[in-house]
Amino acid sequence: MKITVTYDNEVHTKGLKSDWGFSCLIEREDMPGILFDTGANGSILLHNMERLNIDPLSIDMVVISHAHWDHTGGLSRFLDKNKEVKVYIPGSCSEPGDAK
Repeated sequence: MKITVTYDNEVHTKGLKSDWGFSCLIEREDMPGILFDTGANGSILLHNMERLNIDPLSIDMVVISHAHWDHTGGLSRFLDKNKEVKVYIPGSCSEPGDAK
């Protein structure tokens, strides 16, 4: 199994951008690529993925851990790049447009 941090408030790889939030790519030979959370900003997420040579179309599944903005903010920009990906969101997350 390989885990690549694609978004974090600190970077350890030259050329990546840091920002408050979290995202990582989970890869294993016998299962689809999983993007776990999407950070706070889609532009930063996609920039970091490009620098890490991760093609958004190579990801089959996005799993959102919880509804905080710093874990979901990059989702819409990611979906602009990969419209076919399956997205798993906890039932505790509100529907888009719901006021809480």
